[in-house]
Amino acid sequence: MTTMERHPRDSRNGWFWVPTLYFAEGLPAALITTVSLVVFSSLALSERFVDRISPEQVLFWTGLFSLPWMLRPLWVPVIDRVGTPRGWAVALQMVMGGLFAAAGAAVAFGAWLPAIACCFLAAAAASATHDAAADGFYIIALDASAQAGFSGIRSAVYKAGTVVGQGLLTMLGGWLCTGLGLSVESSWGWVYAAAGAGMALLAFYHLAMMPKPPRPAAGGEGSAARKGSLLAFFAPYWHAVRAPGFGRALAFLLLFRLAESQLRVAVPFLLAKRADGGMELAVVEQGFLYGTCGALALIAGGILSGYAVSRQGMRRWLWPMALAINVPDLVYVYLAWVRPASLWVIGGCVFIEQFGYGFGFTLLTLGMVLMARGEGGCETTRFALFTAISLFGVMAPGSVAGYLLKVPALLFPGLDRLACYRIFFLWVMVCTIPSFLVTALMARSLCEGFPPPVPEPPRGTP
Repeated sequence: MTTMERHPRDSRNGWFWVPTLYFAEGLPAALITTVSLVVFSSLALSERFVDRISPEQVLFWTGLFSLPWMLRPLWVPVIDRVGTPRGWAVALQMVMGGLFAAAGAAVAFGAWLPAIACCFLAAAAASATHDAAADGFYIIALDASAQAGFSGIRSAVYKAGTVVGQGLLTMLGGWLCTGLGLSVESSWGWVYAAAGAGMALLAFYHLAMMPKPPRPAAGGEGSAARKGSLLAFFAPYWHAVRAPGFGRALAFLLLFRLAESQLRVAVPFLLAKRADGGMELAVVEQGFLYGTCGALALIAGGILSGYAVSRQGMRRWLWPMALAINVPDLVYVYLAWVRPASLWVIGGCVFIEQFGYGFGFTLLTLGMVLMARGEGGCETTRFALFTAISLFGVMAPGSVAGYLLKVPALLFPGLDRLACYRIFFLWVMVCTIPSFLVTALMARSLCEGFPPPVPEPPRGTP
């Protein structure tokens, strides 16, 4: 009997804990990886820190805060060996609450910069581990239909958490400083104190509301993973690599977002002056399009695709999701060639692309959920491995996208910047081909893993 079949009753409780659990993922990630850059940059301009923080230090420390998400497969097996994913998630939310409060106090009292950074780095490690525990709990506490149904919700709420962190709390810090006249240090100290209190409240809420699915049966992979040797510690990864179809899964994780990952170039393209081939949007306009219109579109797309799969199964929606994450990239080909001046037209293109990304990203999420399933537990460990691989599949091509943009000018020195943008976005469309190929490789497994729900018998039927 599979994990999904052991406790389908838990899926009925999903609305009480799935949204808040993934909000508890998104908010800390934003506070650590994005808002921290604003915090350190603001401190560098304050009287207390002006001679103690250089721009190089700001970039160095804030750059370190993303490392735990990449390195977490090294320690995530502990979650499957000690305690339960539920216990880890609740405990780490409390730990993050304390660390945010400590970071706020360190900032408010003007502590030594490395001490402040250590608070953030510790919170990053706790947040990365919490994400793995939450994902593992999601897999073992919900049946296949509920996993599909909540896949869009979890992505949407995660995004909402980042919007609250990057938007509302950042605005709060600015208002405390300019509106109430508090110092920069005190303003950010109160912001992180409030964030710490919020995480503690979420921990108490989840302690009461998250269900307690039964432990996996003894024996099998989960039993081996709980033994004491170092080899057994990493046994879930070894089993995942040796599992049938791992090669297809690896190709899917690395190539499904090959085209989308290179669209980091879209941001400088929108901001660059028209004389330099860009769309010459103001920073406020670009932030509004991506932070408001784009975020709403992404959330709507994720919710809609998750609901569609849960109601009709993967077979009906697999190819629409694959098309949705790739075909809308054409809007940047349109913008580079037509170059409309209307903000409404540009905003509409961003909305279409982000909606398609949100709709199609559900396919990747459910693919990782499917790969992480298995007998004997260790879903948390396997999911952490697959998310790390998927993250590498985005970071690697995204990091070289800026260099690829310069290739046409190197090959043909007469080309201007606009021609380079046009050729690059055509290249992005070529990169959608591998995405369709790896989707075809995984199609059968995905369709079998997320079948249409079994209709309930009419009431009164014996």
